[in-house]
Amino acid sequence: MRRFANIVLGLLTFGMGVSPAVAADIKIENVQAFLFLEQAGKLSDDIADATPLTNLPRGGATGDDSATGVLLEFTFSGDKNSRPKYATATVDITQSGYARQPIVTHKAFANFTFGADGMTHKAVFMENATCLTLQIEVHAGKSTKDAKLVFQCPQDTGKTGL
Repeated sequence: MRRFANIVLGLLTFGMGVSPAVAADIKIENVQAFLFLEQAGKLSDDIADATPLTNLPRGGATGDDSATGVLLEFTFSGDKNSRPKYATATVDITQSGYARQPIVTHKAFANFTFGADGMTHKAVFMENATCLTLQIEVHAGKSTKDAKLVFQCPQDTGKTGL
């Protein structure tokens, strides 16, 4: 009986012109990374293509400033002036731990609103993330983009917390 009801419902849905849900066509365009400069109270320039950065929590950032937080910005493209209902993207951020245990942060994005240029932005803020290498992998539609931020800190500084 249940099978018969599902068949009838399927035929009615098909006959009314209702189409099945289709994932929207979106693409990851760019990944940027910015340090939160704690003394200046502002974001640094993009560090996504920077050489390894050392000792950021103790004054190794721009202008001898300290930085423990990283803002990751993701730029996506889609149809101009659209709000696709089924558009999704995922971000996996893997931190290499001191004990060789990876720390993985998984973030999923939905509710995209694309402007007149067909672009939109999403962000993730990572606190206490400037002593371990960050491997970033973004999936949006059929596109993928990877980035790597190499941070280095002395492991034994005689102080706790970093």
